[in-house]
Amino acid sequence: MKEAMSNPDNTRVHERAVTAILNLVEHSQSRVPALQEVADAMDIPLDHLRSIYPDETVLLTSVVEQAYMVLIDRCTRAVVRVDPDDPMEQCNALIYAYLCWVVEYPAQFRVMADQRLLDMKDHPNLRRYQESINDLALRMLRRALDKGQLHPKEDIVALILTGRCFVYGTARMIVDGRLWQESPDEDPLKIAQGIVADYVRRIARGSQPRTGRVG
Repeated sequence: MKEAMSNPDNTRVHERAVTAILNLVEHSQSRVPALQEVADAMDIPLDHLRSIYPDETVLLTSVVEQAYMVLIDRCTRAVVRVDPDDPMEQCNALIYAYLCWVVEYPAQFRVMADQRLLDMKDHPNLRRYQESINDLALRMLRRALDKGQLHPKEDIVALILTGRCFVYGTARMIVDGRLWQESPDEDPLKIAQGIVADYVRRIARGSQPRTGRVG
C-alpha cells in the first residue's frame, strides 16, 4: 500500500476514493459500499481502483487508519502543551482535542463508531490506535491519583470506561447536530469545551474533603 501511495496519481485516486466511500457510507444505512460503487462514484474503471485497493474493506480500513493517525497526532499535541504536573488538565485537553477532531471529521467518526461497517476486533492494526488513546488516558489518571487530584479510592479502570461513554455520547450529539439545540447560535466547540471542563471538574471534585457543620 505504501508503495502504491508513492505514485502521485495513486495519491490523487486515494483522496477521491476516501471522499467517495465516505459519501456512499453516509447514505448506505451501515452497509459497506462495494468497490464497484466507489469506482462508479469516482467515474473511473474498477480495475484502476482495484490496482490500489483489492476490495472495499481494504479501502475502508485505509480511511479509518488515516483518520486515527490524525486523531492521535492532535491528541498528543494537545496533551504535551499542558503542564505535566497537572494531569487532570491534560485529561481536559485530551478530551477537547478529540471532540475538535470529531467536529472536523464527522464522517470518519461515524465510520469508526459503527461496528457494522468495520468491527475493530477483526482489525488489530486499527484497534492499537484506540488502545493507545486509552493507555494515554490511563497514565494521566494514574498520575492524577498519585497527585491527589482524584479520590484516593477512585477506580481508574472504571473511570476510563465512564469517560469513554461520556466522550462518545458528546461526540455523537455533535455529529447529529443535537448538542447546540438549546443554543443554536453558539459555536459547538465552545459548548463542548464547557461540557468537558464541567465533566473533568466533577471528577476531580471527588478528591476534595467534605465540609459541613456537625451538631
